Amino acid sequence: MSWNQFTLSSAGSASVSSRVAAVSRIPGSMELWWVAQDGSVQGAYWYDGSPWRRYELAPAGSASVNGGIAAVSRIPGSMEVFFVGANGSVQDRYWYEGGAWQGFELSGPGSAAPTGGIAAVSRIPGSMEVFFVGANGSVQDRYWYEGAAWQGFELSGPGSAAPTGGIAAVSRIPGSMEVFFVGANGSVQDRYWYEGAAWQGFELSGPGSAAPTGGIAAVSRIPGSMEVFFVGANGSVQDRYWYEGAAWQGFELSGPGSAAPTGGIAAVSRIPGSMEVFFVGPNGSVQDRYWYEGGAWQGFELAPAGSASTHTGVAAVSRIPGSMEVFFVGPNGSVQDRYWYEGGAWQGFELAPAGSASITSGVAAVSRIPGSMELWFVGGDASVRDHFWYDTSSKNFDQDVTTDIAVGGSAHVVMRQDGFYSFTTHAHDSGFDNIDYTISAAVMTPDGTVFTFQRSGHTEGTVAGLPFGTPDRNDDFTFVGNNPQITAKWDGILNGTFKATLDGTDTLAAGVTGALGDLVKAIVSAAGKAAAEAVIKLVA
Repeated sequence: MSWNQFTLSSAGSASVSSRVAAVSRIPGSMELWWVAQDGSVQGAYWYDGSPWRRYELAPAGSASVNGGIAAVSRIPGSMEVFFVGANGSVQDRYWYEGGAWQGFELSGPGSAAPTGGIAAVSRIPGSMEVFFVGANGSVQDRYWYEGAAWQGFELSGPGSAAPTGGIAAVSRIPGSMEVFFVGANGSVQDRYWYEGAAWQGFELSGPGSAAPTGGIAAVSRIPGSMEVFFVGANGSVQDRYWYEGAAWQGFELSGPGSAAPTGGIAAVSRIPGSMEVFFVGPNGSVQDRYWYEGGAWQGFELAPAGSASTHTGVAAVSRIPGSMEVFFVGPNGSVQDRYWYEGGAWQGFELAPAGSASITSGVAAVSRIPGSMELWFVGGDASVRDHFWYDTSSKNFDQDVTTDIAVGGSAHVVMRQDGFYSFTTHAHDSGFDNIDYTISAAVMTPDGTVFTFQRSGHTEGTVAGLPFGTPDRNDDFTFVGNNPQITAKWDGILNGTFKATLDGTDTLAAGVTGALGDLVKAIVSAAGKAAAEAVIKLVA
């Protein structure tokens, strides 16, 4: 396979020092954001089967054209974008399925270094944490738990971080977070947290190890491992890795002069046995280094010299195990896209034209569902712009579900013409008692074929938190699979009907089978049919 390419946004679209943020909230979708030359924040999104689309997330003058941008999707139906404002504030823009983008100021003017990095992580569906470099070289933490207001504290004191350096965060297990940043002395610092304990930290790599203006990326491909990549002071690319039960170790992934000392770096793990790292070369090329379990690291040039701004960020996303997408800002301020599908060649295009992005700021991207991608960047006028993509060869079904007791939620099904599907549920306990629940869903085609989905789970009420604890009120679930019957029945699915129900009880021993059976009868009856032609269980 070989890489192919295209320009996602044409010359002048992006600041040549723009960072890029990307996220995939569902398998068939990706979203990308970057800072434009006018200080706007631009977005682009993609849904499987549709072309990329763009929009402006924040107008000219909103963002620092040299500042960071980050994005996170904590649940399939939501995305959140964080960026450094032109006045040194930290801005938050958020979206919930069915609603418009909204926003607020997360941290006031002068809070953030205008040239510093920002990182975000969601360790559990009901929480988000944002880390950024303060104007005084501190590292600031802002955190949110569902049902409460945003709060914050200083994670590392004044002078700890390089004001132009990168920052990265990872959550390898739900009860832990780790933050990595470039120190003011060129060291690489590590701050880590385990549930029930205080934040702690140490120096991961000594003074002079890292370029004070370079990027840093972190990935956890399996729960018992983390890997950190950063640009060295000599333009090398350094790798530090950790396996549970062992000490941190490291090596030089790419030699001196390989990377632009002011350029970005991104890492992705599309499957547990593989990692891929992308960075900007000093000649404006984009480099790829990849690893498969049992083999050595290998590499190649993804985009030739002059393709990327040497001050740009790089964003990467894997929305499904068999695909990767890489975004970066060109030297003319365009936003470039390189993508790969298993069994095919790398390809690419221009997502946003010349002048679209600030060449000194960031790009953020996300894929929240399998059939969509979205991208944001800061414009040359300091606006925030958005580009998006949706898949027309996929069909989405959504329904909120309620009961007569204190539990409610939602069911979300995505079915694709190639046979892939995802089933996502959310349940929330708003009462005193713990509740066991079952969410059942069914899609029926006009010929009477019924595809069924079911999830049984548990939510905690107030009683679980007594006397001083916090109950786990939310339960979120996502399953992705493939069934050839979806392809065979595709025309019918496009015109299908959807129904979902929620059954909640104190004990789940009875009624689960009946709940799904009753749902099938209901959807068949509503269509005026005596019986289902066929019942295909996809998730049970």
